[in-house]
Amino acid sequence: MKPTVRMILFVLVMAVITSGILLGVEALTAERIQNNQDAKLKIAILESHGIDYTLATINETFDQEIDIVISGDWTFYVNPDTNAVSFAISGGGVWGPIEGILTLEADFETILSVKILQQEETPGLGGVIAESQYLATFVGKKMLPQFEINKDTAPNLPNEIDSIVGATNT
Repeated sequence: MKPTVRMILFVLVMAVITSGILLGVEALTAERIQNNQDAKLKIAILESHGIDYTLATINETFDQEIDIVISGDWTFYVNPDTNAVSFAISGGGVWGPIEGILTLEADFETILSVKILQQEETPGLGGVIAESQYLATFVGKKMLPQFEINKDTAPNLPNEIDSIVGATNT
């Protein structure tokens, strides 16, 4: 057998073996990955509502303290004690999708909490959106009238948020 043919066969066999291993690992870990994503969502919602939990009781606490309301394509997570409502938010970032949870007070106008679940922005630039210090600037802001981005040093109005220097529409 020619060395070139032998090399091509070797590469093909290795590609099939490594692809099989990767597919096997993906199949074995798919449920665990989904469970971790579900837990991350539940933790964000519980924390947004100020509900205490332990890692061992995330699911039970969530089921006891949060009502799930589905309306069309939207899923709302309601705290029946405060009537605060959480729901998923998403948008495009520079390097990938940005997904999070927005929680509104019972007036459906005032922001109680914002949590970022996934983002791929550059650390130190757009990645600032996931930092608790930046997210805290949204607490107490009014959704109505429409949000405005403040690009100067003037104090913010109740519906204004500061822009991130160097970020594009983030």
